[in-house]
Amino acid sequence: MDSAITVKDLNVKLKGFELKDISLEIPRGVVVGLVGRNGAGKTTLINTLTDVYIPAAGSIIYGEDELSKKPEKVKAKIGVCYDSLFYPPIYKPEKIAKIIAPFYEDFDMDKWKSYMERFNLDLKKPVGQYSKGMQMKFMLSLIFARNAEVLILDEPTAGLDPAARAEIIDLLQEYMVDEDRTVIFSTHITSDLDKIADYIVLMENGQVVLVEEKDELMLNYGVVQVSKEKFTSEIEGKMIGVKEKEFGYIGLTKDVAFFEGRDDVKVRRAIIEDLLIYEDEKTETNEESNPYI
Repeated sequence: MDSAITVKDLNVKLKGFELKDISLEIPRGVVVGLVGRNGAGKTTLINTLTDVYIPAAGSIIYGEDELSKKPEKVKAKIGVCYDSLFYPPIYKPEKIAKIIAPFYEDFDMDKWKSYMERFNLDLKKPVGQYSKGMQMKFMLSLIFARNAEVLILDEPTAGLDPAARAEIIDLLQEYMVDEDRTVIFSTHITSDLDKIADYIVLMENGQVVLVEEKDELMLNYGVVQVSKEKFTSEIEGKMIGVKEKEFGYIGLTKDVAFFEGRDDVKVRRAIIEDLLIYEDEKTETNEESNPYI
């Protein structure tokens, strides 16, 4: 499978925070869910992938083009949406479209207007007067008006009601009908990723600690509950991010098959949210002590 994005040994140093030794191989034609607690490094990674931050070391390659060597060519392939409007709120949509269009050879003004009509967005209204959901659809319309190969989204459904979130997910699924396209989707609303993600990337303390196909994750990971009387060192060794509760212990396992069929524990299949709930707070940020790898 061809790679859409290859990240090799990426290090980014900011005041008070670092991304450390990140390597990723993202195939074409997939949706990658980027998850992690606040401060894990998701937005820093996105800003580095989009050339906002310059890495201290490492490389980012889109297809065959390295970002640092061919930034203009690479940026023409990328569409970026953040969680809030990043255009002047007093501007009307057509003014923004006309400002953006010259930067992209393949920007199709007629196509953009057709999306605005489809989304029922008022061309005469300043974008600052749009609702949050309308602003997100407006930003997506600017991307869909050209042939961006990679769509990078930072919390695109944050603050939206369920109906608006469902609309955004539907638009992304439509975008992905073209199998050469790739989406990176950072979010705290992990139920959105349950619907659309092919891969999950979990970040912790500036590092990537898990890269897994979502279906494999759902198959192999589970949440285990065990009473204090039956909590053994063997069981503890199979659990991640163990938390003590009144009834006993609960935690994540990446070996759900070990627990199935036993009468001394309760086990259920994990969902993506469980990765964040039971993230091992004692884990050191290096591969040797990382329980996810």
